[in-house]
Amino acid sequence: MPRIGITLPLLIFLTLSFLQIEANAQTYLPVGPQTNVPENTVTDGGWVECYRDRYSIHMNADEVLESCPGDRLMLSCRETGSPVLTLLAQGERSDVTFDTGENIDVTHIANGVGWYFNVSGFGNEGVGQNAWGFVRAGDSVLKANCDVDTSGANDERLCWHLQGIVGGYRCGATEDLNDSAAFERIVYTNSLNRTIPTLSEWGLVSLAVVMGIAAVVLMRRRKAAA
Repeated sequence: MPRIGITLPLLIFLTLSFLQIEANAQTYLPVGPQTNVPENTVTDGGWVECYRDRYSIHMNADEVLESCPGDRLMLSCRETGSPVLTLLAQGERSDVTFDTGENIDVTHIANGVGWYFNVSGFGNEGVGQNAWGFVRAGDSVLKANCDVDTSGANDERLCWHLQGIVGGYRCGATEDLNDSAAFERIVYTNSLNRTIPTLSEWGLVSLAVVMGIAAVVLMRRRKAAA
């Protein structure tokens, strides 16, 4: 066994490298809003669900962002329980949460999406305030509070109220969902920025096995040399 001292450290290094790449893989990075996407396309593409509720529930933006710590975010909606996401869009966290101010027609363009986000104070009924959503880049919006525009790609419009008294509001072309339990809002984050170790539990088991083999081989070599 003269080469075990070289090959074993190499094996450990390759195992760690493979597991790190596998844990950090994110392959589904669409540009622009996407419609009718199977949920497994998202989860198999490296996204992790971090928040879900129904349109009938008031959304607290601080709670959502605390639950979703990644540096990329995906906003999506679907009919409750459906395996297909009606609409989604993803981008850098800084773009998805870019404060577009208290206005009715301003968006922040990034990754083929027109994003908007504003929380001016819960319970405030001012036009243009307390809304979070997106449209296709270049399409106009009319935030009152949520986007009620229907021009352009109407099925690529998502808007969520961030007021303290209502849920809603739209998932694609379907509007007036303030009290609806028939639609869900789902937020995903990437798997690159976690508060837990990046190695999976299976990865840790594999590493333990490799280290155990190394210990056994080392002990046998020492006994043979004694």
